[in-house]
Amino acid sequence: VWDCCAGTGNLLAGLQNKYNIYASTLDDADVSTMKQRIQNGANLLENHVFQFDFLNDTLLDEVDKNGKVTKKSKLPDTLQDIIRDPEKRKKLVIYINPPYAEASNARTVTGSGQNRTGLSKSAIQEKYKNRLGRAGNELFAQFFARIVDEIPTTVLALFSTLKIVQAPNFRDFRREFRAK
Repeated sequence: VWDCCAGTGNLLAGLQNKYNIYASTLDDADVSTMKQRIQNGANLLENHVFQFDFLNDTLLDEVDKNGKVTKKSKLPDTLQDIIRDPEKRKKLVIYINPPYAEASNARTVTGSGQNRTGLSKSAIQEKYKNRLGRAGNELFAQFFARIVDEIPTTVLALFSTLKIVQAPNFRDFRREFRAK
């Protein structure tokens, strides 16, 4: 189980096998809080809790043709091994309550304002902008796109608004990212 936007780890409370739980979050302060919770008995392993910007950081170590690592991922090697192995990856559950921030607002839609700067701009938004359409303004859609495309055959377990099912801005998203 990997919560790739864990915050302080509350979603992982109650899970039993700490050897199979990973928690990453954007903010170092949240990592510190989770590690403090581990010291007080939280059922997580300290080396499975790490800072990671899911929408911008490298998912796996990048290697050159000689096998030398040219860009190191922040993911623990054990999690990278799971993601690389198609059989292990089938058992990976990405369990998240992703951020539901949107770049646009009511003033943007009516033409009297601008998108909130920096909110939806990420490496993932840029990579998938043609496939996401207007849904790319939503952070959670960017999480979904990366998970579905870059960690295929994994199970995505999430808390979600109904936007993904019914909102007109998600029409392109629904055509492109089909749940199975």
